[in-house]
Amino acid sequence: MGFPFEPAAWEGVSGPIFMGYGSALPGLFSVIGIGLCFAILIKGQMAEAKSYKSYM
Repeated sequence: MGFPFEPAAWEGVSGPIFMGYGSALPGLFSVIGIGLCFAILIKGQMAEAKSYKSYM
């Protein structure tokens, strides 16, 4: 893919490169990611509890 600037150094870079800088997208994606993590943890705990009850 290569470096996005002609000289392979940071001297010519001015300003942010991250496209979501100054918007609500980083916060929105963080909230979505946290929600997905909690959903996966809850689903996994429910599956483990079901498995444990069927074993006993």
